Amino acid sequence: MAALVSRPGTTTTWLNHWSLLNADWQALSRLDLIGIDGTLLQMLLAASGATVKRSSADLVLPAVLDGVDRVALVGAAPGVAARAARRLAPREVLAVDGFGELRALRADMTPLVDFDPTLVVVGLGAGLQDAVAHEISTALPGAAVCTAGGWIDQYAAAADDYFPAWVHALRLGWAWRIAHEPRRLIGRYTVDALRFLLAAPVLLRRLKALGSVQEWGVCLTTGDAKPQ
Repeated sequence: MAALVSRPGTTTTWLNHWSLLNADWQALSRLDLIGIDGTLLQMLLAASGATVKRSSADLVLPAVLDGVDRVALVGAAPGVAARAARRLAPREVLAVDGFGELRALRADMTPLVDFDPTLVVVGLGAGLQDAVAHEISTALPGAAVCTAGGWIDQYAAAADDYFPAWVHALRLGWAWRIAHEPRRLIGRYTVDALRFLLAAPVLLRRLKALGSVQEWGVCLTTGDAKPQ
């Protein structure tokens, strides 16, 4: 997956059951690769005949960053992306917060274009981050662009082991997240999970219709600079 995400000109996002419920379908249709981050979504895809490996930004980005020397981080509260940028030294990093600086960037991409990053990591909310990732990929057609959810916050806090290896192995990421952020997330894994199950037949059809379901997700484009 890291090899696909890091390919120049490729824009990647990840979906779980909650982000699929809240998807910006127009933005998704303009991306190149949609990875599957979430056991519930992966299981229902498999039940519908589409076997896809699970991946996520926190699993893939460490490998992607190994080969990158110029990175842009877009998202999180003021100051958070800057703290994450310091951890990425000696790489050159441009940090853009997800508030006033994001509004300025969407109005004028010149600072990002002039910086000319190899990789752009966009960590915003579901839907918005996909739209912004597309806008950035349009301005920087040679860069690899990927969404990252809350990864920028976790990396800035030096929480590289937010999900310990055993949590991934046992597919207990949902339980780990509820234990650490109950007020924000318990509804996502109870009420919203039920909503997803009810809407799943329609949502899965729309997702699979976007492109070709392959080993690491839904591939929307083909070509020399795109994942095959």
